[in-house]
This record gives sequence, structure tokens and C-alpha cells, in this order.
Amino acid sequence: MPPEHDDYRERQLAALRRYVSDLDVRRRQHNGQARLVEEPRRTAWPWLLLTLALMAVSLAGGVAIGANRDAVRDRARFSGTTASSVAASPTASPECAEAVERANQTMSHAVRVSGALREHTEAMNKLLNGKLDSEAAVQAGTPSLIAGSAESAKFDVALADYRKVVDRCELQTP
Repeated sequence: MPPEHDDYRERQLAALRRYVSDLDVRRRQHNGQARLVEEPRRTAWPWLLLTLALMAVSLAGGVAIGANRDAVRDRARFSGTTASSVAASPTASPECAEAVERANQTMSHAVRVSGALREHTEAMNKLLNGKLDSEAAVQAGTPSLIAGSAESAKFDVALADYRKVVDRCELQTP
């Protein structure tokens, strides 16, 4: 055993020895009969109330800070705006536009995989609950299994295409 386990084991044994010897001392003090010493039981209510109070204060503080931050942001956004002024906003490079398009394609494949998985899970749950026999479950689950597998392969390709483009994406400030 590693040395740190030996130290831990030795500490446990020492604590056990102290406990047993303390029991022996108590037994001697009470004429050979061990008595249970009733200790006043601590209630958890004060700690629970303190925890709930701290949570309430934290929540209120977070809401107040968030509301203040939104108010400051709104004032800053509209304070210098006039009918003739237009804020300069960063524009995306063509690589960014392509990365976003590929990300959208990747997400559409992921949504289709999720839908196929949902359909397949429904068929398997019906089989599990005895609402379908095995032959009907195979017929019900196979189309979604095939569709999910095909969409999963398309997802992998689309994700690889996205990863090729995303590193070249840069925002350009006018």
C-alpha cells in the first residue's frame, strides 16, 4: 500500500483506540454498565434559515446589479444617437460568412439526427413496454435508424468542413 494510505489507516486505528478506551473509562465510572450520554441535539433549522436568507440576498443582489447594468447600457447606447449618426459596427470577413453558413448546415444535420433518435427511442420504448412485438419494433425503428445514421455521417462531414473555415474567420472594423 502507498505510504499515504498507511498514514490514513493509522489515524483511523488511533481514533478507534481512543474511542474504545473512552468507552472503557465510562463503564468503570458507572459500575460496569455503559450508559448512553444524551447530548443535546442540534437542530438544522437555524442553518437552513441562514442558507435561505443568504440565497435570497444573493438573488436580490444579482437582480439589482443586472437591472442597473441594463439601465447603464441602454443610456450609453442611446445617449449619442441622433438621426444623422450611424454607429460603426464591425463587419465579418467572407470566411466568417462561410463559417456561419457551414455552422448552420451542421446544426440542421444535428437537428435531423436528434429527430431520428427521438423516433427510434419511441419505437424502442414501445417495445420495452410491450406495446409492440419485436417484428413490429424492427419495422417501426429501422427507418429512423437508417435516417439517423445517414444524417450522422452528413453531420460529421459538415462539422469537418466548418472546422476548416472557422479558424480563418476575422472581424473587420471599418
